[in-house]
Amino acid sequence: MHGTPYPSELPPQKSATWRKRVSIPAAALVAIVIAHQAAAAQAAATSPDVSAIESKIHAEDSIIGRAIATRDFATVQKYWSPSLVVNGPANKIVNRNQVVESMHNGGLNYTSLKGKTEFFTVTNGVAIDMGHDEVVTADGPMAGKHLVRRSTNIFQRSGDDWVLIARQATYVGFDGAILAGTVTSPFTPPSPAPDDAAIHTQIEANGRAVGNAIATNDFAALEKLWSPAMVVNSPGNNILTRDQVFAAMREDKLKYSSAKAVPEAFYTVRDLAIEMGHDDIVMANGPMAGKPISRRFTNVWQKNGDQWLQIARQATYVGIDGGAVYGHPDPTLDPISLAAPTFPQNTAVTGSPEDIKAIEALVHSNPSDHVTEDVSFTNIFGTVRFGRDEFIQRHKETGQTFFKGATSTSSITKLRFVRPDVAVVDISGELSGFQKVYPGLPVGKDGVLRNKLLLVLIKEDGTWWITEFHNVAQTPEV
Repeated sequence: MHGTPYPSELPPQKSATWRKRVSIPAAALVAIVIAHQAAAAQAAATSPDVSAIESKIHAEDSIIGRAIATRDFATVQKYWSPSLVVNGPANKIVNRNQVVESMHNGGLNYTSLKGKTEFFTVTNGVAIDMGHDEVVTADGPMAGKHLVRRSTNIFQRSGDDWVLIARQATYVGFDGAILAGTVTSPFTPPSPAPDDAAIHTQIEANGRAVGNAIATNDFAALEKLWSPAMVVNSPGNNILTRDQVFAAMREDKLKYSSAKAVPEAFYTVRDLAIEMGHDDIVMANGPMAGKPISRRFTNVWQKNGDQWLQIARQATYVGIDGGAVYGHPDPTLDPISLAAPTFPQNTAVTGSPEDIKAIEALVHSNPSDHVTEDVSFTNIFGTVRFGRDEFIQRHKETGQTFFKGATSTSSITKLRFVRPDVAVVDISGELSGFQKVYPGLPVGKDGVLRNKLLLVLIKEDGTWWITEFHNVAQTPEV
């Protein structure tokens, strides 16, 4: 989903949605842009190899995206746990089989999809990915309209892979229930384990204790129920740590006149207990005080010795922008800041002479020799694709057809090192000598096609690679 497509939405709708980093099959699909800006958790909440795990999950996303595009259900199911349950955008809960059923019936079609990871962490073998998606569905009653949804994805390791075991994606300011459905089978939760009933009873008791502690501002009780690493994809449409939730409580932002949790699904996966449903609440303070409102929720609990501690939660209002509930923007509820780089942010980063020389050589060579396995690229025609094989094939096709015989020149207009191992390169290019001008190309009167190319490069094992490739034709009149 950086930057690779992966399915994270599993609603029973024809226009069912998937999480950031997903490319969905559709004849009308014209653009999918996936952009990741992942933030790391606090050091105590993450494992030392969190970056490697995040890269692994994003690489799997790329594989899943291609599998969805080709209706390769076997590959899709490899990376979705048999226990996968989704609190979906249509405000219904669906299991993995129902998601596959929706795909069989032509669901999950988008005109465009842009996902953004705002927070990524690993807690005791569980990977948590939170953020939001921007989508335009290709069909259904909301076709062509720009929609935003908050999303949370929970992964567990399975051998060398990481499988998706739970997901919530809820539209912001829009009631997804109006979307047409493509699933006719009833929802059934994963098969219960022998001790599920006892665990469920314990989690229900924990939930009541959390509610009482919030009502009385009993922080000591909450510290026993909420992991220090807990993170919340909050109703205010931002992501909060446990301490930031405490800060909100001290300012009476979690005061309710009434609150009722309505559970719709509960299941366990190894050391995790997951509950999904919706809350019916009336706020005591703020712009929406006194008005009945509903929100979809997913709570994730993890066993720690003899205790069950909550490690993650998403709660998103249905049909209402959470910013309106809490007074958006709310400076007292700051979102988690991006992880600080290993060098001071106000210090310029410069590449070594060897790095600069290597990047200059890369720019003037065949780009197909230097792309990552999960590269995302937009070509000069505005077509978006993902993966090294697609990149090589597309460039081969253009070189043998409408760019055959053309002469290409390019020059670096700006080279900026974001980190010692990440560089952004702006390039100006010219193509001339076409045998035939392809319709729609903005070729100047002098017969030259000018373009602006943006590359994002990463350095791995001493070699620079292209991970993002964005090519734009320059209109002569502009």
